[in-house]
Amino acid sequence: MVKELPTLSQIKNAQKPRVWDFGNSVLYKLCQDHYAHEEDQYILTKVLFIGRVYSAAIERRKNKKEGINEDFYTELVVPRIKNSALDTKLEALEKINPRTNEGIEQILETHNYLTDLLDKGVTESKKRSFTSKYLHFHKPSFFYIYDGRAVGALRNFISYMPNTLKHLCKQTNIDEEYGKFYSKCAEVREKIKSEYGVDLSIRDFDQLLLDIANEESRRIGK
Repeated sequence: MVKELPTLSQIKNAQKPRVWDFGNSVLYKLCQDHYAHEEDQYILTKVLFIGRVYSAAIERRKNKKEGINEDFYTELVVPRIKNSALDTKLEALEKINPRTNEGIEQILETHNYLTDLLDKGVTESKKRSFTSKYLHFHKPSFFYIYDGRAVGALRNFISYMPNTLKHLCKQTNIDEEYGKFYSKCAEVREKIKSEYGVDLSIRDFDQLLLDIANEESRRIGK
């Protein structure tokens, strides 16, 4: 299923310290210290910081004629998350191993839950990228970071979902696009571990995809 793998040099390079590491550590600590979605100020800060730092601001709506002001966050976004079952779903993930196929469906269900929660009556569009990033900072070992550049780079290594996970596409309680992306990431990451003996974290795997995307951009630019 995997067409080819990144080179060992590319993999090792993805593990090197980056200038962005400190900023990411601030976001990880923010979500660790204020993990629960119980207080408005912490929910608001997490949504704003993650969305804007990662170019996935939640206020990017289909209806651009509607002005976005602070009421959008304080009266729509924050109450919707605060009064949801998100914490219960995140807590339930503690019982599964994210590296096994058995746990993937539950992870994808959690992603879809938050995506739908923010779609209906709030953003009126699927914010799968924001959702993946928001959940990643709360559970970095569970959620791959979805964005266009990562999706493009991943195509170099795998084209189709692994056969063992194709059944997920038929589920109505997952976001199919994110489900495909997640399954392919998991397959390539496991193959890297098997072939090279390098167990990349999800963060390092994301960096690997972004490095490859940047290499391709530079090549096209020439």
